[in-house]
Amino acid sequence: MNEPIFNDSTTAEIEARLLRDVLIHENKIVNISLTVIIILIFLFRGWIGYWLKFGIAIPTKLAARPVITKEEPIQTDYTETESLQKTFTYTSLINKHRIKIIPVAHYELSGLTVAYNHDFFFVNDFFDSAALYDIGTSWGDIGEKKVYNKYFKSYSEKTAITGTRILWTNYKTYPTPISIDYAKAHWSHSHLVPANRNIMAALLKIKKWDKVKIEGDLIDMEYQYKNGYKSYYRTSMGRNDTENDDRGNGTSETIYVTKVQIGNLIYQ
Repeated sequence: MNEPIFNDSTTAEIEARLLRDVLIHENKIVNISLTVIIILIFLFRGWIGYWLKFGIAIPTKLAARPVITKEEPIQTDYTETESLQKTFTYTSLINKHRIKIIPVAHYELSGLTVAYNHDFFFVNDFFDSAALYDIGTSWGDIGEKKVYNKYFKSYSEKTAITGTRILWTNYKTYPTPISIDYAKAHWSHSHLVPANRNIMAALLKIKKWDKVKIEGDLIDMEYQYKNGYKSYYRTSMGRNDTENDDRGNGTSETIYVTKVQIGNLIYQ
């Protein structure tokens, strides 16, 4: 019976074949991985670019005092002449849409963050191009977490069918010691148009229950499409208005934000 023969030559050939097979297998894994990465980058390129652009917020200065959520919003209406003088063309931070911004009042809002939404990747029209962030806030007697969280639950969304932005609020207990009329007059759903990249990046840092102060102007907006058709959006100008108020677009304030305070940090 012949004994199997092993020598340096045959061992080297076996090792060479094994090494070749391992390299081929590793190359296949690398190619598959690269293909998957390329597909993911293509599918989520908008989301990736969005966070690369707005991922870092740089504080401008420290606040002189903390955010006081007991305070009512401060609003100073502009005259027609003042509004006309302050009107300007705004270029969207995410696309090339240019929107006419018509300031109608200076506005300062100090509130408790009860909801927020910035999932507007599927931009439908000019409004989505400008108002990149929605925030639900409360103040006054419901401006503290322990109170609001005990009686209410809120969330912000953009409806899939109509694209309407809504703050949904449910009562955890009913009746509450806080009247419905008082509650409705002391929370708001604000559509925010950031003045610059840094402010948008700061807004993305906001977490639920953060106390924030937002400063800027209440604004109307006008957009002209390529076919010449003009579309308008008008802000609410009162905390006690209704969906059928004479401003025409429900109860939400649209704010051109020039300053935001989160905790003790200010961003401009």
